[in-house]
Amino acid sequence: MIAAHDFIATLISDPAMRERVLSVFSALPEDVQEEFMGDPGFGMGIYDTGPRGGSRLLIPCPQPAQGSRLVALERSLTARSRAFAHYVIAHELAHALLRNRGRHPEEDPEVAADSLAAAWGFPRPATLPLLGADPKGEPPILTVGPTGVW
Repeated sequence: MIAAHDFIATLISDPAMRERVLSVFSALPEDVQEEFMGDPGFGMGIYDTGPRGGSRLLIPCPQPAQGSRLVALERSLTARSRAFAHYVIAHELAHALLRNRGRHPEEDPEVAADSLAAAWGFPRPATLPLLGADPKGEPPILTVGPTGVW
């Protein structure tokens, strides 16, 4: 089987993003890594949302009875804190592993992805940068607490 480093290098060409993805991917349980590496329907890509953003991500060819799985990561993750970026990457990999479903029919897919990311060692940060905040400046902070978001 291909090494995790070589596998991620085939999917992510940007060195900064590749390092962050590899940090998370290498921490996943071995059976999860093997599932992704052995799935021809799995892919990862980087997209931009800046003023001149716009990216083309190719979805892997769907596999019979399994479909395809694409993890799309925003380029700005390379400018975010390591903990936040690792959480987002793990959360998105969890969605791919669970095929955007919960672990059981009643479970919300977002709760399932957060829970799995935390089990892998990448818990949801207590504070999250607001969407659209400038990653190079002081981003506004969104606080997540037991009574909601403020």
